[in-house]
Amino acid sequence: MHNNLLGRVLMGLAACAVAFFVILGVVAVLPRALTDALPDNVLGGAAVVLAVAAARRFARRAR
Repeated sequence: MHNNLLGRVLMGLAACAVAFFVILGVVAVLPRALTDALPDNVLGGAAVVLAVAAARRFARRAR
C-alpha cells in the first residue's frame, strides 16, 4: 500500500492530522496571554512544518 499514490496520500493526511492535534494540544497548554500575543500565522506555520516533517519521515520509512 505504501508504494501507490493512495497510500502516500493517506500517509500525508495522517501526518497532517497528527500535526493538527499536536499543535492544538500545545496551544491548549500555553497561557492565555501568550496565545493572544501569537498571530494565527505562527500557529498555522508550525502545523505545516510539523506535518511536512512527519510526512517525510513516513515516506523514508516506507522505502
